[in-house]
Amino acid sequence: MRKETFIFLFLCCCFSGFSQEWKLKKDKNDIQVFIRKLDSASIYEYKAVLVANSTPEKALKVITDGNNLWKWNHQTSESKTIKKYSDKEFVFWMKNDFTWPVKSRDNVVKVHVLFQENDTIKIDLLPERSNLVPEKENCIRMTDFKGRWLIISKPENKIEVTQQLYGDPERNLPAWALNAMLTNAPYNTFLNLKELLEN
Repeated sequence: MRKETFIFLFLCCCFSGFSQEWKLKKDKNDIQVFIRKLDSASIYEYKAVLVANSTPEKALKVITDGNNLWKWNHQTSESKTIKKYSDKEFVFWMKNDFTWPVKSRDNVVKVHVLFQENDTIKIDLLPERSNLVPEKENCIRMTDFKGRWLIISKPENKIEVTQQLYGDPERNLPAWALNAMLTNAPYNTFLNLKELLEN
């Protein structure tokens, strides 16, 4: 898997302030990646969308399997389910690798699953504010992010999976460097996810 200088997880849209229109940056292998500028921040947010021959149940199982997120999230070296409150509420921890000399980042994310009408599953992603996972040496904790997944049933046994994500990687990473990676990192993550969903 090709190394890039940026990957998130898991992690979606920033609900404060105004945003510009989405711009399509990549469209390949039934995967689309869009970005847009947030007027309230110097960092962009992305939206990645895929269509796969799979089921909503399988997608939900893969996305909420915290112990195995590292296997398909681009440049994520470790992930764990820290706490499971129910089948709809979890806390995950993920560690994302950056190219030297930039330090690795990690995040602790609260996951909330909502079953909506029209065969749609929404998964909200928010920072977990408690001290469930102590901060680690040589790793910067990300605390400013917001996101969501949408899983939608489509005809002919297909599903559409969308992830939106806004996140600030904190210190020592300029916004221009982060924004430059907002296309390839989500695309590679979704390429891995699509392969999992279809096999």
